[in-house]
Amino acid sequence: MRSLLLLDPAAKIFSLRERLLYFGIALFFVSMFLPDMPVINNIIIGGVVLVSFLYNPFSEKVRLFVERKEIILMVLFYIWHIISTFLSVNRHEALVMLALRVPLLVFPVSIGLLHIREELKDRILLAFIIIITATAAVCFIYSVTLYRRSGDTGLLYNDSLTSLIHVQSIYFALIVNLALFSYFYLLRKGSFAIEYIGLAYLSIAFLLVFHFMLASRIAIISLYSVFLYFGIMYMLKRKLYLGGGVIILGLVIGTVILVKVFPKTVNRFNELHYTEYQFNNHNREHHYNMELTPEQWNGANLRLALWACGEEVARRYWLFGAQLGDKQDQLYSVYREKKFDYAVQSKKNMHNNYIDVFCTFGLIGFVVFLCGYVILPMQKAIRNRNLLGGLMVGFLAISMFSETYMDRSMGCLLLGFFLSFISAWRRNTAPPAAHTA
Repeated sequence: MRSLLLLDPAAKIFSLRERLLYFGIALFFVSMFLPDMPVINNIIIGGVVLVSFLYNPFSEKVRLFVERKEIILMVLFYIWHIISTFLSVNRHEALVMLALRVPLLVFPVSIGLLHIREELKDRILLAFIIIITATAAVCFIYSVTLYRRSGDTGLLYNDSLTSLIHVQSIYFALIVNLALFSYFYLLRKGSFAIEYIGLAYLSIAFLLVFHFMLASRIAIISLYSVFLYFGIMYMLKRKLYLGGGVIILGLVIGTVILVKVFPKTVNRFNELHYTEYQFNNHNREHHYNMELTPEQWNGANLRLALWACGEEVARRYWLFGAQLGDKQDQLYSVYREKKFDYAVQSKKNMHNNYIDVFCTFGLIGFVVFLCGYVILPMQKAIRNRNLLGGLMVGFLAISMFSETYMDRSMGCLLLGFFLSFISAWRRNTAPPAAHTA
């Protein structure tokens, strides 16, 4: 707790501006999970932006802006939003989306134009994992309380598990992925930020169980794929075949136990067996808490149908896009042409951020987005041997395949903040004396 509040002896190296930035970002993490309190979230973001603008000289910001090509592309991508707003027929919808996506601009021009040294980065990561663990624990206790009152085990899974904070489970599952590898990163480097090692491992165990109960297929697949990859690499590089085998075996056994204890998560994966669809299907969508049958819409076949409609819009507006305000109207037009009544009635978006960007801004806008949000950040992480940054970019990139992140406030906050934060990392080459208020 002393490390979290910067009251430990090691925190004496932090200047006033670093402390202000640290507490501002920590409050931002908290505000993300305050249900129905967007004003507080916006005020705190404003505070973080103000601290960021005063953090370093304007000349340094200009230099960093020129050096960080991914930040240039992020800003250019938002400018494209503004231009697209004026080109849209449905100007009201365009303005709503423009306001929703403001984090895609304010974080790159604030956090993205800072140098954050390693010690401060570690403290920010510590604040992040503690806040996420505490939030998950509160959500878990709340869901267990509801379950005990009703006897409905469905309240312990998926969106029901995060209903208290009004955050969809797929977004919180991504956040847990980021928190878990932040934990592993701090533990592996023996960071002074973590004081209680035993408590840290207990928190990791809890987050792994909580993550499985969230039942986000793409988050589970990406998380366990990374675990498996590192287990194999550990075994091959160090030639510790027994140790690596134990890690992989432990992963398999742990997964089997989770499957047995939490069968409703498996019910979500069973949907992958039923990928066929007909647009004129009027059956309701499958829920993880009900029996799965082939004639239902489910998370797999519904996304395939939505992507097919999105691809139709993309073909019609492949060069410059349908524009920010008109993209959804054009998608609904395709729904009606295909008699996809369920998608119209339930107001479904494309459930794929890449297809959505292509439909909205066309090929040119898509290339700007892909380079600024995926390719350049990943290249920078690989070049700097920034394993944690690379994993974070990878998790964000993979998650955008199954959800339209930029159509949700939480998605814009995650993309805007974390990609900018990763750009602001640097190696600690300067002595502490250089960081004064």
